[in-house]
Amino acid sequence: MESLEKEQQNRIPTSSVNFLEALPDVVFDAVMEYLPGGIIESTVRQLSKNCYERVELRRARLPPVHIDQLYFEGNKFGLYRRPSDGERTYDDDEFDYRETIDPVNLIEHLEYLKDRISCNNLALNDVNWDMFANCKFECEGLHCGVWETTLSPERFMDIFGSIRPTRRLAIFAYGDNKSFPVPSGFFANKYAIGLQKVTLLADGNAMVDPLTDPILLGSTLSKFSSHFPTSTRCTLDGILPMIREWYTSERQIDKISLYVVGREVERQNFYHNLPQLQHVNLLCKWGDIISALALKRANGDIVGLTVSIDKEQETFSWFSITRLVPGPRADLYMAYDHAE
Repeated sequence: MESLEKEQQNRIPTSSVNFLEALPDVVFDAVMEYLPGGIIESTVRQLSKNCYERVELRRARLPPVHIDQLYFEGNKFGLYRRPSDGERTYDDDEFDYRETIDPVNLIEHLEYLKDRISCNNLALNDVNWDMFANCKFECEGLHCGVWETTLSPERFMDIFGSIRPTRRLAIFAYGDNKSFPVPSGFFANKYAIGLQKVTLLADGNAMVDPLTDPILLGSTLSKFSSHFPTSTRCTLDGILPMIREWYTSERQIDKISLYVVGREVERQNFYHNLPQLQHVNLLCKWGDIISALALKRANGDIVGLTVSIDKEQETFSWFSITRLVPGPRADLYMAYDHAE
């Protein structure tokens, strides 16, 4: 009954359809441009064959529309036309367009969109993962959010192989997930070739270990962030060999952030085993100048290094390396993303 009422709401009166069919092409195109997507789909089914051909002809003439992000959550669909300056909250009033789609028609709708738009980012939050596993789509960044659903490593690989982001991958998995959806061989088997930024955050069981998978040494990543609070495999002592190998690498690395195991004593020992450390003057985003620890790499890069203890869980630390660039005066540095 509810679906019938919804369909009736999306249908326009027969008299309006007749009026629409009689419009000149220029006016007809302008009207179709401003009708919501759901009404257009319902209206097309009401049109005569000749008018239907006009609709299809108009669609074929339209140049592809470029947007920043397509967003799917369950059976909800939204889009952002322009990039955001900060983190998006996905509130309804932030979207440039938003609608609820019958799950049966969701993939068909996406197939329809991919022929008419190009987008930077595709965000999938608690969708029907089986449904999206066979969806062919091109984008620069893929975001998968797993909260109320379960995404298996096998299904994730199907989705990644079908959508194939070219630059960025972000996976967020929280709640009662039995395992993290990225398989342990994801980096070792070079699936991530070409990606520049990878973010992995979860409170489930970590299947990806930054110290055993060749994420930082054998890939082209310039930004990597990993946050697994329940994992005890990534330690400050374990990071030391990785840094020593990476130190001599010629590859540019903009940022590395890892959730690691280590108390205050381990942190002091960590610093003691990095004799290359020095202090630099760092210009912060808010304008303050602070003294910060930094490391000069063999390729000439200066990177800021931070190890902070988690105040809630004193056994854990947050390890971060950020590439620094020259500031407005000779003895001053800024984070690379602050200078952009």
